[in-house]
Amino acid sequence: MSGDAVALLAHADLFKRAGGLTPPPEVALSWPAPNYINPETKGWGGPIVLMVVLGITATIFSARVWARVVVARNAGLDDLLMGIAMVPLIGLTVATILANRQYGFQWHSWDQTATTFVTSRQIALVIEILYLTSTSLIKISILCFYRRITSGSISKVFVYWVWGSIVFVIVYCITFIFTIVFSCVPVEGYWHMFDLAWRLKHELKCHNEGAEIVSVVVISTLQDFVICALPIVLVWNLQIPRRQKAALIGIFGLGLLTCVCGIMRTYYAIYVYYFTYDITWWANPGWVWTALEADLGVICASAPALKIFFRRYFNLSANRSNGYGNSYQMKNRTPTFGSKLGSKISSKISAGKGNSNIDSGRWGASSPAPMEGIKISRGLDVTIEQRDDGMYHGDSESVKGLTALPSPAYTPKNPLTSWLNGSQSQTICTAYRSDSSASGGSRRERDIERGPG
Repeated sequence: MSGDAVALLAHADLFKRAGGLTPPPEVALSWPAPNYINPETKGWGGPIVLMVVLGITATIFSARVWARVVVARNAGLDDLLMGIAMVPLIGLTVATILANRQYGFQWHSWDQTATTFVTSRQIALVIEILYLTSTSLIKISILCFYRRITSGSISKVFVYWVWGSIVFVIVYCITFIFTIVFSCVPVEGYWHMFDLAWRLKHELKCHNEGAEIVSVVVISTLQDFVICALPIVLVWNLQIPRRQKAALIGIFGLGLLTCVCGIMRTYYAIYVYYFTYDITWWANPGWVWTALEADLGVICASAPALKIFFRRYFNLSANRSNGYGNSYQMKNRTPTFGSKLGSKISSKISAGKGNSNIDSGRWGASSPAPMEGIKISRGLDVTIEQRDDGMYHGDSESVKGLTALPSPAYTPKNPLTSWLNGSQSQTICTAYRSDSSASGGSRRERDIERGPG
């Protein structure tokens, strides 16, 4: 046994502390001799996973920002909070990678050096603070999103649950940050706990760290379950088709992935503090689950906001033909709107004669939508599409000069129902004028996730 180990055992009474951080003498004597030359080391599996997930998280967050700020132009408080959360989240992931590759958590406790005895404790403190900050901001962002899509339309009980959860998360974050930072007196004693030279010169008093950390992870996991359950219960009680209800529950249920990470982190926290003295070796996978919980929180929270992004940039061609309904294109053929009305429209389109107003008439039995109020000013293609309201299928060449008279605006009583059913409405002949008055404008995408306003 090395001289450092003998000195450590001689002053083992200085390190007595609940929670399994320091081994009793009989356990330390059973450990192998320290290997400072070629110690057993954890592999690169955890850090590689974290780097890949961090890249995916950053990509999805960027797509969310683009969809909300550029495409829909209706970013809210939830987006701002998520943007702030990305700063400590990146720091958390980077700190976890460094902890598991450089600062001591890649080795067994008996192979730690005098330097890593200190750095492992320092990086552990940093990880805990960044975890509390990032996950709390993510949770508040999600709750603010719930509050916005249900504004003024849902029962007061649900609103109280949302606001109560926000307050609880804030109190939880502030309380445990101060609890962990001031876990030891003096504060620097937290990372000098295993520094023998420092301990011999300073008196150190600390709280039960195991109880504090386990409380943090258990409460955080319970918060994840509540935040996931709130919208699922809400959607379950809505009178909507089962397929749509299942899809919505699936979207909100993605948050259960963070619950799984929370459960795994709870397992490792309990194991490290109460079932093993080889704390650095077993804390390594625990830190990986810690960072994954925060990263997956951003990914799951951004899922609803990404619908408009993917529809705008990845689904246009598919949706034209069969994505969200039938597309009826009429070119040099007689429309099936009714014999007289169809012939009249067909003749005007084929001859290319302009300015024929159709302000009356009724549809035939095979017509899919009313045509009253449609004005044909130039003889070109006519496209009728049944599609999502929040999507853009305009083709200025094929429907040039075709305009639809405005219909009375309809404001639903329930904004959540509007969000849920926003994809069911029908739009006829989306058209854009080719004259100079319309050339400078562009239609703004409507983000149906946001509800009214």
